[in-house]
Amino acid sequence: MKASRIILLALLAAVALLLCAPGSALAGGSDPETGFRIPPALQAVTQTSVGMMWETHNSDTGVIKLSVNSNMSGAITKNISSNIKRHEVRVTGLAANTLYYYTVKSDGETSAKGSFLTALPKGTRMPFRFMVYGDSREAPWYEDIVAKYGDNDDHLPCVVSMDYYAPDFLVHVGDFVYDGNDTDPIYNFFDVEKELLANNPLLATYGNHEFSGGSGSGNTLIDSWLIPAPGGTFDHYSVNYGNVHILVINTGEGVWASDNFDLLKPGSTQYNFIVSDLAAAKADAGIDHIFVSMHAPPYSAANFGDNQTLINALEPLFKTYGVRAIFMGHEHDYQHMVHDGLHYILSGGCGSPIMDFPWKGDQDDTHANLIKYDDVLNYVIVDVSGSTVNFQARKVAGNGSSSSSVIESFTLYK
Repeated sequence: MKASRIILLALLAAVALLLCAPGSALAGGSDPETGFRIPPALQAVTQTSVGMMWETHNSDTGVIKLSVNSNMSGAITKNISSNIKRHEVRVTGLAANTLYYYTVKSDGETSAKGSFLTALPKGTRMPFRFMVYGDSREAPWYEDIVAKYGDNDDHLPCVVSMDYYAPDFLVHVGDFVYDGNDTDPIYNFFDVEKELLANNPLLATYGNHEFSGGSGSGNTLIDSWLIPAPGGTFDHYSVNYGNVHILVINTGEGVWASDNFDLLKPGSTQYNFIVSDLAAAKADAGIDHIFVSMHAPPYSAANFGDNQTLINALEPLFKTYGVRAIFMGHEHDYQHMVHDGLHYILSGGCGSPIMDFPWKGDQDDTHANLIKYDDVLNYVIVDVSGSTVNFQARKVAGNGSSSSSVIESFTLYK
């Protein structure tokens, strides 16, 4: 069974390489000659700062106005002196757990008013909400002919539904676009998500489609539109929000079960970071819950099955240092699995092509205990309240409809 799957996937990939160039979905509408090509997109919020990225059609400086009042009274002005098209700015000097409203002016246009909430101080046990989603890429033609999703009218309804439930921040588990070295899909991603990202800061995780071949240790284009957490890089980083610690891991361009995977070898830069980061989080009295975001899943009951390379490299560390849940993507579906007390939550369907292969969702394909499986557009709401974490996975109708319903809900306690 698994051999036949690998053959089918290899044939699909071979057809794509031989007959088509990387997908290049165009952003909706005709672009004006001046103003924003990408309006402000929020990223990597902390207690005292937030990342803002925007791009204009012409090189220009920028003016950010910030206020704690919705009518923008008493606004503070921050002048951005760089005369460039794409701005990646970290706005600093903010107060923790504070709602800010903002506008950005550049290239003759002032953005619509957006808002964001700065992070809770570490150790604070007040309630907050974040959302997990991923695999928002579009389908190339060879997948589109057999997939039931994979277009903007699936991606957009997913993010509209997410926005309705008002997260404090977002965790994307990777595969933003079909090819991270092609600018058209990148512009399309930010066009589809512009309203969501105007008010909800993003934490980014590398997926395999962010690369185009290569070793998975670097990237040429998409990280030029992304802002890492302070002091971090996109290969691996971590953030604290209230009593939660989130570690983000780079699984690179591709990880097969037989790989001697350099990015996760003991002694590698990333492996050493994972060990020291998780050890510090476990020892921190202000942290009650440790989560991990990564793209490729160690366990899966779908196309790729379990990945012993990732299991061997990471699961002992997850168990040793008290990780509560691992967020993953790569497979285009929703999966909730448990192995040795660890909850593996796969949310790989916020617009990506989903194919009805007969072997998907089979308990026999994974050594983990498969709790729930659904091959639908989906995302996960995570509500943290002190020692309690509630997870609600939601499926989205797609095909132009943002109607959603619950796949499953479950709660973890410290």
